[in-house]
Amino acid sequence: MRALTSPYLSTLIATLLTLPLTLACLAPAHAARPGPFEVTETKSALGNKPAKPPRTKNRCFAADQVDKEGFLYPDQLLGQRFSQCRITNSRLVNKNRKEWTIQCGNMLSAQAFQVNTGANFQLHIDAKLLGGAMKQTLDYSAKALKRACTKDDSRLN
Repeated sequence: MRALTSPYLSTLIATLLTLPLTLACLAPAHAARPGPFEVTETKSALGNKPAKPPRTKNRCFAADQVDKEGFLYPDQLLGQRFSQCRITNSRLVNKNRKEWTIQCGNMLSAQAFQVNTGANFQLHIDAKLLGGAMKQTLDYSAKALKRACTKDDSRLN
């Protein structure tokens, strides 16, 4: 029986040993992931209502709220208050930034972008209600928490 010292075998072994590292490099380097975040939400004034002070809460993002590139779905966020929200345009600018156009029936249209920095992210939404008669800016600053989600962590709304 011949010894297994073929150059092809050593190449195969080297390839198999580096495969996990290669696959890890294919994952987004800067991406939001499902799990707990400390989220600070800031909303501008809307119509005759004054702006509210920023509020910070611990939130838990589920797998269905984060896409494969590590970005939230802003239509889901807006869809909690408005019906028929859908993304009409989406553009991955680079591995750390994604931009969207969202339409919620005839009530609201919005431009949004998210910037990921490591496991943290910033989400900015410029919303126009009633054809632009009223405008509101929503900003979410999220810091990943190094723990599992708990029952006290709520969904972002």
